[in-house]
Amino acid sequence: MEGRRLLIERVVSSSYINRSARLRDLLIYLTDRVLDDETLEIHEQEVGHRVFGRAADYDTAADNIVRVHASMLRKRLDQYFTTEGAGETVVLEIPKGNYAPVFRERTKPEPEPLVLAPLPATAAGWDWRLKTAVACAVLFAASTAVLLFRSPARTTVAAQGATVRLLWSQILRPDRSTDVVMDDAAVALYQELTGRPIALNEYFDRSYLRSLPSVAAAAGLDPQIATSTILRRQSSFADTSFSWKLLQLAGSQNARTNLRFARDYTFRDLKADNAILLGNSRSNPWIQPFEPQLGIRWQFDKAESVYYPVDTWQSNRSFQTSQPGEAHEGYFSVALVPNLGGTGNVLVISATGGSATSAAADFLADEKSLQDLRGRLPKGAGAGFPPFEALVKTHSRSGATREVSIVFCRPAGK
Repeated sequence: MEGRRLLIERVVSSSYINRSARLRDLLIYLTDRVLDDETLEIHEQEVGHRVFGRAADYDTAADNIVRVHASMLRKRLDQYFTTEGAGETVVLEIPKGNYAPVFRERTKPEPEPLVLAPLPATAAGWDWRLKTAVACAVLFAASTAVLLFRSPARTTVAAQGATVRLLWSQILRPDRSTDVVMDDAAVALYQELTGRPIALNEYFDRSYLRSLPSVAAAAGLDPQIATSTILRRQSSFADTSFSWKLLQLAGSQNARTNLRFARDYTFRDLKADNAILLGNSRSNPWIQPFEPQLGIRWQFDKAESVYYPVDTWQSNRSFQTSQPGEAHEGYFSVALVPNLGGTGNVLVISATGGSATSAAADFLADEKSLQDLRGRLPKGAGAGFPPFEALVKTHSRSGATREVSIVFCRPAGK
């Protein structure tokens, strides 16, 4: 299963697919249906509705959009496997008359493997982090299965106060889809180790993968290990736990929620839906379009291997976490901004680590905390929360209950 997902990532990142958002979306949807749902047959009307936004009962005889794009996709797949993917041992095909992809073993022998020169001694210290990440990271597919098999709709949040309901009613709605977008731990690790930032457009079309071997080698990393690591679908345990709490809250409000992985998200989704973006702009590049409205940036401390917030609107004031000791400090930020289409809202949640992420979940469900937050913002014309960003400090002593304090809260805007 994992080998097939890695194959899909390589195909999607190829020059034959990544330049066409529609072909990329089509391929990802079809392969997900086969790998996740184990379906053997996918019908044209389903694809037209789910991928191309047609009505559920649209007339496929009068609208051939699926057939046209499927034909193009078949040609591009054939081109990939005869050129860039000539060394692939498994071939991906979409048979005519059925849109369910098929994986088959290639009959010709596999080419000789590339033999890499031994890494210099200075690189060894970095490779253990890649290997540890591969072994210890929480795979998104597995965490998603755990979250979805537990039915959040059966869970109620009895202690919701008026201010808590006020905030979440702007995000979780029964009449609009809300996407909970998990972070991409692998792509964050790649940037941390190489120092090479990845822009959203590169992330979306996977074009950063073309330079991955050379960038990894320049940073003293084994290119093969780096490639294997970044192609894995991994999300942090903290965000997985946070998502589970969100799904409980969504179930209590009968909200329409979709759990999404950052790598599978699209501009179309971010324009049409409400969204909850977890992580920072490195681990979740979908946060990047909203940064012009926000002053907080999350920087990576390579020596300590931690993220910390910097307020760019206040002379780049940094908020470093405390050193290990009796008291443990951390920070999380919360921002509410309009979605890209101006038709809904996006909630952005970033933190210094797992403890701070857990504190953010508790904070956003606590009536007193949100009353304090709302009281620091302009009232505005409406009753809801206006666009804002807030930085919150959390600390605990000797295992005691976490305490939080709002460092600042201000309107979002350019």
